[in-house]
Amino acid sequence: MNKRPLFISTFCCIDHPLDEALGILAGRTSHVEILCDGLHDLLPDVSSCSEYPLMYSVHAPTSDVNIAAVNERMRSASLSVLGDVLATCARIGADHLVVHPGYSPYEQVRDRSYASLLSSLDDLARLQDEHGVRVCIENMGGWQCCHFRTPAFLPELAERGLEVTLDCGHAWLNGNLEAFLQLGAFSHVHLHDNGGTNDDHLACGDGTIDFPCLVQQLPQQATLVIETRELAAAKKSFRYLSSIMNGVQ
Repeated sequence: MNKRPLFISTFCCIDHPLDEALGILAGRTSHVEILCDGLHDLLPDVSSCSEYPLMYSVHAPTSDVNIAAVNERMRSASLSVLGDVLATCARIGADHLVVHPGYSPYEQVRDRSYASLLSSLDDLARLQDEHGVRVCIENMGGWQCCHFRTPAFLPELAERGLEVTLDCGHAWLNGNLEAFLQLGAFSHVHLHDNGGTNDDHLACGDGTIDFPCLVQQLPQQATLVIETRELAAAKKSFRYLSSIMNGVQ
């Protein structure tokens, strides 16, 4: 396979301030995905991003944002935050913004939550055009409260011109990784491993996903991001995936 850049998510350094996290990762890769949350919130200050010769993508905040909120004021507030993050992406030259599809905390209002999600997708399509940054909606893992856990949701994104982040670990938990790969309708990929029962975000090769087979099925244009919990796991994944992609494995 042709050599392709591997992004590393700042998730593996989430306990460090952003400037320190970028400094740590800059010695290991030229491509970084910033998890815009906690200590890595970009909205107050983006100056750290210009300190290193890095290419960026951004993962939207997850802790305070729910684009499927039934309460309209909460949904609108989430979209307002995402609009600010998209503007920030444009400032630092990030081509992608990864967005979670939201959740319904109560099964009894899931239909209303889903309707809110569709409204938010319409808004995100408009914001994507406004800021010139691609919005990539991520498939979610095993939590029943989450939306977009199967490929059946893909037409809703395609209809609006939104793109897809394929989270391979999440799809593996839901037993539909192969179904996603066969469709190939994604432009951004999160790479991490698990044993099929918990969203562990292990090093690639430390769980049960067949990565030598997987990487052969990834679209050539897709952005590849290592998203592990620990820095050691990110480094191990980088070496392992590089060897596969360079034809060593």
